[in-house]
Amino acid sequence: MKLPLYGIGTYKLVEDSVLRKVVSAVLPLGVRLFDTAQWYENEALLSQILTEELPKHNLTRNDVMVVSKVHPRNHGYENTRSSTLESVSHFGYIDMMLVHWPGMDGADPASMPAMRAGTWQALEELKREGKIRGIGVSNYTVSHLTELMGYTTTGPPAVLQSEFHPRFHQREVREFCTAHEIQFMGYTPLGRNDLAPRSAVQAVASRHNITPSQVLLKWALQQGVVTIPRSSNPGRCVENAQSWVDGVVLGERDMEELNAMEDGHRYCWNPDLL
Repeated sequence: MKLPLYGIGTYKLVEDSVLRKVVSAVLPLGVRLFDTAQWYENEALLSQILTEELPKHNLTRNDVMVVSKVHPRNHGYENTRSSTLESVSHFGYIDMMLVHWPGMDGADPASMPAMRAGTWQALEELKREGKIRGIGVSNYTVSHLTELMGYTTTGPPAVLQSEFHPRFHQREVREFCTAHEIQFMGYTPLGRNDLAPRSAVQAVASRHNITPSQVLLKWALQQGVVTIPRSSNPGRCVENAQSWVDGVVLGERDMEELNAMEDGHRYCWNPDLL
């Protein structure tokens, strides 16, 4: 299964009034992908809001896709199975369940390969049982992916979600994904608001009469990367979503200028250390 190219992230959106306004703002623009996680503690809230808001737009649960993730503390077969079943209970089914992180706080690093294998085995079983429709991973490096390929019984993960923006291109990981037909999904596409003021982004925005955020999102979308910006501001969510539907296409010069920003900088966690 393939995810739509554009969706919204819900990290830290834990208040009903905030998340509801965000969901209501993007549904009319055709956004059908919603990214959550056990770690975010908003699965039940997102489910309730979708249940109440979808009918207002003549939509049903089957018209949207929900991505969730196994909390790092729930690594291992038993914990993954029980926690994922709880996630499933909120939505009826999960479209794509990911392993959120290749490590686990306090765990002996030597034990993690077996823990990751148990986690994956549980997800494979739940997929066969129809509880979840697709399985994947998040924040895995090429080393972690290669390890997974040694024990998977259902083929490569359908999705790899990882940090992606003009300062961090993830070339090696994305080449692995292409070779194994893994859909790459990028988070933090706006670089925690650090990228928009930069001269290269501003220049492209001025050239096309669009906002810097729209430039950054288009840069990712035009490379076929599933992109999930997050904002608690409904107006900003609409602005971001318009980058997907406004018909503006960045040219070769634009992409080259943005690509030149690459310096290997991460705004989030570094799984290379695991």
